[in-house]
Formats: sequence, structure tokens, C-alpha cells
Amino acid sequence: MKNMKRVLILTSIKTGSGHKSSANAIEKKLRDAGYDCKQLDVFPLMGGIGRVMENSYILLTTRTPLVYYVCERFSEYFPDLVHMSMYLRIRKALLKQIREYEPDLIISVQCMFTKAISHMLRRYQLDIPFYVGVIDLVDPPSVWRDRNADMSFVPTDTIREKYLKKGFDENKVLTSGFPVRDDIVVRNKAKQIRNRVHILMVNPSTDLKKNIRFAKEVCRLDKVSVYFICGLDQRLYKTLTQLKADGKLPEEMKIYDFVDNMNEFLANSHIIMTKAGPNVITEAVRSDTAVVITGHIKGQENHNYEFIVNNGYGFKCEDPDKIYEKLYEFINGDGLQTCLENSIEHRVDNGAEFIADYVKKHII
Repeated sequence: MKNMKRVLILTSIKTGSGHKSSANAIEKKLRDAGYDCKQLDVFPLMGGIGRVMENSYILLTTRTPLVYYVCERFSEYFPDLVHMSMYLRIRKALLKQIREYEPDLIISVQCMFTKAISHMLRRYQLDIPFYVGVIDLVDPPSVWRDRNADMSFVPTDTIREKYLKKGFDENKVLTSGFPVRDDIVVRNKAKQIRNRVHILMVNPSTDLKKNIRFAKEVCRLDKVSVYFICGLDQRLYKTLTQLKADGKLPEEMKIYDFVDNMNEFLANSHIIMTKAGPNVITEAVRSDTAVVITGHIKGQENHNYEFIVNNGYGFKCEDPDKIYEKLYEFINGDGLQTCLENSIEHRVDNGAEFIADYVKKHII
């Protein structure tokens, strides 16, 4: 017999850091509220093809972006076909997981696990509420949209309005904010710039050559400390490490692969340079770090820079040949300090808290 309510959180591990980080944030708040939680990476349930799909994400986005773009466009125009394919591949294995865990609620923070899941719940007459946590900031792909979900949590009012125009029931779409990890340091006063500006570079681009050029240009600036996090991109990490060993990057520049203390890096940085992944840029704003958007995954992150630019949190520059001049003006003018103050004034809420509060009220 179950002692507490159970929540199954559907996520993915190797398709960017946002899904896993958001799942962690939601799980933490739900556990604090007294729920038992289990995270499940659904891709491996598809067998070999699922593992290939997940393991190919970094390869496709960094080495063959055109192929990834074509796949993304296909899913945008034919979302129902994509979800039906997912359903046919995961139904048996996922059904087994659901029956073993017996969840009282299922939440998906991965866009590929939306309509396929709600269809399966109806098909097998499983009376389990199904929520979707959308983790895109401006214009989520159509694969996120599932009218059959009991609730869709979206990070901004702009997205909610788009959903309502698409015919969603207004009672099944709520603006929650973006789920942010609980360990992100939230400041009450804007960071101050003293002797040096600390610049954190987190996969500025999906293009290896651009990343190298960005690193070299940033290191030309005076009175800056540069930290470069490569994440899961091992090719980038090995290349930058070799360039530093060969004396082509400054000895003072710090290079890391995957880190599990991003909160500490953000807490100690004034500027982050990164592609427009929603998770990283939201955590950066919440930690009062100015954001410079230096790249995006085509089709998937096209408009996310608008969240940064329109709110005065930073600027966009995807051209390595212009980044030195832009950063010089930003740092030596009033741009940087203004952005830091805007982040404090506007304050980005933690969507995980909103979602957990909603669950407490509706999943007794």
C-alpha cells in the first residue's frame, strides 16, 4: 500500500541540460511538499532507436545542424505523426513502468512525451492526471502542445496567449514561470563591478569554429576573468584544452567540461555568454548575471533571445567578429550595470514552486 502520493516525471538526460535540470527543480519542490517522485528518461524505453536518438542530439546540433533542422521542421509540421510514432515505440515499456510505480500524477518536461502519453492513458483507460511543463520561453514548438493534457504550465503570459489562440481551454493553461533549480543563488541587490569582470562562457555556439573565435576575442578584453564550460560537448572541451596547451589561448582562461555546480559559477559571474537555451538563460537572470546570446539551435531556439533583449537582461551578438567591440562598450559604458539592476528589479520567479503548489491543491 502506498504511504504517499507518487509523481512520475518524464524527462530526458542527453538532449540538452534543460530537461533534466527542470525535472530536478520540480522534483525538489514536490519532495519538499511530501510527495514521492520518480524521474524517467523515456528515450531508452524505445529500445535501440531511442538510445540513438538521445545520444545523437549533441552530434546533430554541433556537427550536422542542417540535418537537425530538417528533423525539427518535420516535427513542427507533422507533430501528430511524430507523437504517434513515439506512442507505438514506447507504449509497452512505459505502460510497464506506470503499472509498477502506480503514479498519482504524471508530468512531462520533454516535448516528445506529450500527446503520445495522453493518448496512451486514454487507450488503456488509466485514470491518471497528466501535466505538461513547457520549458521554452517565447515560441514553443508545436510538439509541446497537447489539448488532452489536464494542465499545461507555460513560463510566460506571451506563450499562454498563443496557446489560447490555438484553441486551448483557458482553465488548462497556466503561467507558472520557468522551473529553476533551488540552488540558484538569488540576490537582493545587483552585483557590483570592482576590479575585474567575470565572464562565463557556456557553449556560446553550436559551431566549433565560432566557439574558438568567441573565446579568443573575449580574452582580448582587459581586466576580465574568463571561464569556459563545454558541458557534454567533448569535442569542444578537447579542442579548447589543446589550444590552451599550445599557447593559443591565455593560461589564465579556465576550461571545464561538464560541471554540477553551475549555481556557483553563476553566483560569481557578471556576464554569461551562451546560446539561447531557455534553462541556462533563465537561471542566469535569476542569479543576476547579464546574458549575451551568442547562438541558437535553428528552429528550436530562434526567438528565445527576445526574452533577454525585451526585458533588458542583456543583448544578442552571434558574430565573433563583433563581440569584442560589443562587450567593450557593454562593460565600459552603463550597459552591464543596467542589465544587472534590471534582473533584480524584474525578478524571475521559480516555476517549480508554482507547479508544486498547484499539485498540492489538486492532487490530494
